[in-house]
Amino acid sequence: MTVESGIGRRRQAARQDGGAEYKARREELVKTAAEVFQEKGYEASTLNDVAERMGTDRASLYYYVGSKQELFQEVVQDVLEANLKEARRIKKEALKPSEKLARLVRTMMVSYEENYPFTYVYIQEDMSRVASQDSEWAQTMTSRTRSFEKIVKGFIEEGVAKKEFRSDISPEVAANGLYGMLNWTHRWFRPGRGLDANQVAESFASLFLEGMRR
Repeated sequence: MTVESGIGRRRQAARQDGGAEYKARREELVKTAAEVFQEKGYEASTLNDVAERMGTDRASLYYYVGSKQELFQEVVQDVLEANLKEARRIKKEALKPSEKLARLVRTMMVSYEENYPFTYVYIQEDMSRVASQDSEWAQTMTSRTRSFEKIVKGFIEEGVAKKEFRSDISPEVAANGLYGMLNWTHRWFRPGRGLDANQVAESFASLFLEGMRR
């Protein structure tokens, strides 16, 4: 208990001090953890796996992070916040619903590419198994995810109301279909191999919008 408390105090002091070397090493740790979580799955991964990939031992990791759960939270939180902020910005623009959706699809795919594999770790994991749903972090993430989904559904509803989109398909069904297209890319999209994010986004937007057009 004393050793753990001592490490915790050192970790807290190091994070507050904000030294460049410490920050760089911690960022490297988070990136490595994301790769391990994606390859093995969160549940099957251990801090020992992350330490081995880093070329160090588990005890050394505690200077940078308190637990595997904290690592996972670091992996996905910043990316989700950035995506939601961009969705809200697009919502305010004077664009047609189809243009908003096309821009959002591109934003998501570029985010997946730029933040690979962080976002895919979030997508492929069952969040209810990762963190207790009554934890502050889990509630925050759930709220942000729902806010993003509400914006997407709102674009589709707007398109129906303005007679740009067909009305015989439920906006909820259409939105879930779009999520499926985007989120399934975690199974096959690898940045730098074949198609890039913009090409995938253009194809997805064309498929979805042509299918929804009146």
